[in-house]
Amino acid sequence: MQTLYVVYLDRPHLGDELFLKSLAQYFAESKSGEPPCLLVHGSGEKVERTLESKGHFPERTDGVLEVEGEDQRRLVERAVRETNQEIVAALTDEVVSTVGIQGVDRNLLGVEADGSVTASNVGWLAALIKQRVVPVVSALVETDDGTVEEVWAADVVLALVRVLSASFDPAITVLSGADAPSRRDNGSAREETSIDEFSDEDGAEVAAVKRMHTADVPIFLTSAQELLGGEEPRGTRLVE
Repeated sequence: MQTLYVVYLDRPHLGDELFLKSLAQYFAESKSGEPPCLLVHGSGEKVERTLESKGHFPERTDGVLEVEGEDQRRLVERAVRETNQEIVAALTDEVVSTVGIQGVDRNLLGVEADGSVTASNVGWLAALIKQRVVPVVSALVETDDGTVEEVWAADVVLALVRVLSASFDPAITVLSGADAPSRRDNGSAREETSIDEFSDEDGAEVAAVKRMHTADVPIFLTSAQELLGGEEPRGTRLVE
């Protein structure tokens, strides 16, 4: 089956407008729809700054802000939706075929009583990818009481990888902070490195990367350039 690169966009990258523009340009310069990619994101850092400006300093647990009250919940929900729109706008500006998908759309994402994130009804999502569209999926779910909440984008990646494996060979992708993978030997990307060597210096969230590494699929550290700018995707595989 065809490889699908499920790209986890971490908070530092989401807060970097120049990165989003650069990512969109790499997509535009690559062959249309190649390699097949799916982008997943949460709220980013902007919502934290907004909350702090209002005198609130919530902590993150498993990648999710511990909000207090309906006002903070609504603010986070709005931030996630706006982040999705910003990513889609950056891609659209470069004439990349894309679609923004909130996790609550068509009941794509759900959450179980134990807090685990699930994905279902993905046939339409798989069809979009096969049509060379780049979906951008937000980490929003609707709870049993109808409330929309953010969940950890790393858990969304895991949920989507599980169900999309029926149509693709998924590979989880995390992006480094530079235009080349952080793990290099004599100027060339190292084929693999231990997950235990992964650190914040690699440009992605360590806890999220280790969470996603629990999936039974490959996980790679790469960059937008190495993922999209060559004859084929390149990067460093993270292994035990």
